[in-house]
Amino acid sequence: MKPNRVTAGLLREEDKDRILELNRLEYGPDDILATDADFAWRHDQNPAGQAIVVTVRDDRDEVVGFIWVVPLRLRLRGQDYSAATGTNLFIRSDHRSSFAYTKLIRRFQRAITDNGISLHFSFVSEETFQRQRKQTPQAVFTIPLFVKPFNFESLAQTYFDSKWKNLIIGRTGRVVSPFLFRQRSKSSDRNITIEAVDRCTPDFDRFWLKVRDKYPVMVIRDRAFLAWRFAEVSGRRYHILVARAREEMLGYAVLRCSNIRGVKTGLIMDFLVTGGVLGETAGGYLMAEAETYFRAQEMSLGAGPMMPLAVEQRILRRAGYARLPQPLAPRAFRFAFVIHRSDERDLSSLSAREWFVTLADYESF
Repeated sequence: MKPNRVTAGLLREEDKDRILELNRLEYGPDDILATDADFAWRHDQNPAGQAIVVTVRDDRDEVVGFIWVVPLRLRLRGQDYSAATGTNLFIRSDHRSSFAYTKLIRRFQRAITDNGISLHFSFVSEETFQRQRKQTPQAVFTIPLFVKPFNFESLAQTYFDSKWKNLIIGRTGRVVSPFLFRQRSKSSDRNITIEAVDRCTPDFDRFWLKVRDKYPVMVIRDRAFLAWRFAEVSGRRYHILVARAREEMLGYAVLRCSNIRGVKTGLIMDFLVTGGVLGETAGGYLMAEAETYFRAQEMSLGAGPMMPLAVEQRILRRAGYARLPQPLAPRAFRFAFVIHRSDERDLSSLSAREWFVTLADYESF
């Protein structure tokens, strides 16, 4: 039987419950995307503006697919731009072989143009990544995932069968674990202090002004964005660490404890420090304190994606984190962007490798 004819448009007020229902059926009743609180947070509370939801409907006028356009502000080569991230793309299974996807994406692109958005970025599926890599290879990139095991025995329990588990834990676990996975010692700069905070204070804005041009492209990480992005919504819980020296903010790290495919994982959601030696030293302090926190929460593993150009990646390596081979990663962080205003001179030569990207730019965590 052929799928029904579909039409594309924008969110109506009565569509909210239908979208939550479809997310519930697709991802499970307890998923964050299936909650009223997450919908309100994503749609109405963003300091960059209200989200746009593009929908497709069948011939009974029922929503069978949608995609979100979440506005963000972007700092690119010394200038601020209007940008967006595309997220929560869904099409009901019985319409995935129809024109629903094509019509949805066309209306999505029109919504971006109509709202003056210069570019949008997303973490994309493997299929989209491979297709876009053929068309615009400079606009896609796989972000490396860095990990540090804290509890070798727990990881072995999860990843190995009983024969290998007994061998690894019994013969080598006591030898390997203390030497390869021990906590690194902290540096000894007594001028630097680390504090856990429960909200973003005004010094986050002053810090942003110091670091906003550290990398060619970043989502604007000012106080308003961070307070919104890391609000405790629908079960999300974040732990924010701030590094200071004589009241000057040198950097921050945002952490979250989660269960990823059965592994208790400490996620480094965001991590940014000022430039220079003092900033890198503060970064070392932050990662040492992050590890203390993760271990106290009995996490088996610390993890976070980080771009190769970032100084923060070097700090992660010094803290004992290593790049996880792609076949072992729980998912590939396929990053892509699309330019919608070709008249913007600073956008024409943009490469995905120039971005600073962390889990702060990935809305699902």
